[in-house]
Amino acid sequence: MSNNKTIVYYTCNRENENFENKVKDRILKVGGGLPIVSVSQKPIDFGTNICVGNLQQNYKNAFSQALTGCLAAKTDYVVMCEDDVLYPEHGYFDFKPKEKDAIYTYDNVWLMWDRENRTRFYKHGTTGGSIIIGRDFYVDFLKSGHNFFDKNLKWEKFSGEPMVNIKTRQGVSFGTKIENKAVGSLLNFGTVEDVKKNYLR
Repeated sequence: MSNNKTIVYYTCNRENENFENKVKDRILKVGGGLPIVSVSQKPIDFGTNICVGNLQQNYKNAFSQALTGCLAAKTDYVVMCEDDVLYPEHGYFDFKPKEKDAIYTYDNVWLMWDRENRTRFYKHGTTGGSIIIGRDFYVDFLKSGHNFFDKNLKWEKFSGEPMVNIKTRQGVSFGTKIENKAVGSLLNFGTVEDVKKNYLR
């Protein structure tokens, strides 16, 4: 695996500790030995940790923590990771980006809710935790206050095994936009109930 990438993991430490520990353990398992910079609001033992202290839970602070992590990275590219996402063994961390001014967005992200009446996975679009991007480019992007809706941005899709974004009630938002596609099970994860049993209970 190319060593010109750093995993930047950012968390507000609001998720259930057992669940977040399983998220981190999975990243360690499937991350291919890439260096990790973690930016948290409480001290955590995960790669090189930067604790920014207790902040309000919102998107502004999430991106601020992402910026802190990118500034600490020493590689050409950063692989962004969040505390409520189960990452695939193949397709994400082993992807080799080529252009430092493009945003590489993973195209096999699925959303699930931790609710009794939600038993399917829903196709999800780009999230802050499913992109690989040039380190310097992302630093400039975050510092300038730009947003992902800028029409001048260059997007490139890449894909691999399923990635699962889990919506608990501890995240910034419980609702989000989804595509008109749903499935009952996913490769390597099984059903929604399987994911709940293996990661949330």
